[in-house]
Amino acid sequence: MRWPSASLAVSSCALLLAGCGGAEQTTPTPRPPRIPADVVQRLAAEADLIATAQPGSCTARAAATRLQSEAIQAIQSRRIPPRYQEPLMNAANGLVARLSECTEPTRRTEHPGKHGKKKHGKGD
Repeated sequence: MRWPSASLAVSSCALLLAGCGGAEQTTPTPRPPRIPADVVQRLAAEADLIATAQPGSCTARAAATRLQSEAIQAIQSRRIPPRYQEPLMNAANGLVARLSECTEPTRRTEHPGKHGKKKHGKGD
């Protein structure tokens, strides 16, 4: 007769434990808001261009300006959740401010005589 009472005790404990843990699992954690994939791809493409461009170049500045414009457009069209709007604009504005001036790389000029070419003066 001990087996039925032991079985009843184990079943009661199992039900008790299942009941205790069940309350926590019924409340799902809220998922963070999502940014649409096409918006993320456009912003990431400009960010990648900035990262690979020569620091201080006009290419980097132009990409930063496009990133800022894309961010503004996405926010105005409500495609960026409110939680991400301020950090996104702060980052975009910071890039534009840091890259506000650009310099194109100077081209290397060949000096006469170094590569076998000589400039001829008058009378040569």
